[in-house]
Amino acid sequence: WTIGVQFTASRKFLTITPIVLYILTSFYTKYDQDHFVVNAVSLMTVLILKLPQLHGVPIFGINKY
Repeated sequence: WTIGVQFTASRKFLTITPIVLYILTSFYTKYDQDHFVVNAVSLMTVLILKLPQLHGVPIFGINKY
């Protein structure tokens, strides 16, 4: 299979947006520990799934075909 161009403007935008939202939510919740953990786990999940090494890899049966 072919892997597309990795660092296009749209890919950079879709990577930076969750990071900015994470920083904003951490600030507005005053770094509450419960919110911080939930936001950190969700941010890591989003960023890990955007890695080029996971392109086309089925996660929990999604992208099987």
